[in-house]
Amino acid sequence: MCSPNNFTVNYRINPWMKIGSVDKDRAKKQWQNLVGVYQGLGIKIQLINQNHPETPDLVFSADQGWVNKKIVILSNFRYQERRGEKEIYRNWFKENNFRIIELPKDYYFEGGGEMTQWGKKYFFGFGFRSKKKTAKKIASILQKKVIPLRLIDRRFYHLDLCLFALNEKVVFYYPGAFDSASREKLKQIVPLLIPLEKKEVLNCAANNINTDHKVIVQKGNNHFCRQLKHLHYQPIEINVDEFSKAGGGIHCLTGLLS
Repeated sequence: MCSPNNFTVNYRINPWMKIGSVDKDRAKKQWQNLVGVYQGLGIKIQLINQNHPETPDLVFSADQGWVNKKIVILSNFRYQERRGEKEIYRNWFKENNFRIIELPKDYYFEGGGEMTQWGKKYFFGFGFRSKKKTAKKIASILQKKVIPLRLIDRRFYHLDLCLFALNEKVVFYYPGAFDSASREKLKQIVPLLIPLEKKEVLNCAANNINTDHKVIVQKGNNHFCRQLKHLHYQPIEINVDEFSKAGGGIHCLTGLLS
C-alpha cells in the first residue's frame, strides 16, 4: 500500500475524476482506517511513502503490476500522467528482491486494475487502457489461461470497477460494462454469475478485497452485502469515497503480494 500524502486530483483521465475535489485530510483518515482493518484481520502490510507530488495516483497500488509470489509483471500505463509511477514501483520491487518482468512498450497494462485471478485462470479487461494482445502476451508469460473481456463503458475503464470474482463458482459483474460477446462468455463459463446493481457498482461495489470469507467493501452497498451474507461471506463495510473522486476504491488501494 502507498500512503496518500500527495493524493489529489489535478488532471482528468477518466470520467470519475473531479479536479480539486479531494479533501486530503479526510482521504488520509479513510486510508488509515483501511490499513487498520487489514491489520485487525492479521494481514501483513508493506508501505510505500508518497513523497512524489507529481504522481498523485501512486496511492493506487493495485495498478502497478501483477505479482505472483516473488515475480512481478510491471505495468505500462496508457496515459502519460501515470507513467512516472512505474519507476518508483520498479525500484521498490527491486529493493525487495522481486524478479521483474517488463512488457514491450506498446503492450499497455495496468496490473491488478485490469486483471483478476479466477481459480487457475485469469480475467483480463481491455478496451480503454490496454489492448487484447496484452492478454495474450501475459498468458504466454504466466503459462496460464487468460480470458479477455472487452470493456465498453468509460466509467469502468478497469476490470476491478465492474467485476468481482468471489470464488471459483461465484462472480459478480455489471453487465453494462461489457460488450455482448464478453457477457455471453461469462455466462457460459461462470457457474453462478450475479449482476450488480448500477447504483451500487457506481459506489465501487465491485472494488473489494476478499480474505478468508470476509469481504472488505465500500460502505453503502446494502444489496450487495446481503448477497454476500447469503453466500456465507462476511462483509466488512468501510468508507473510502474520497478515492472514488479519482476513480479508485478499496481494491485499487491494495497491491496484493501473493
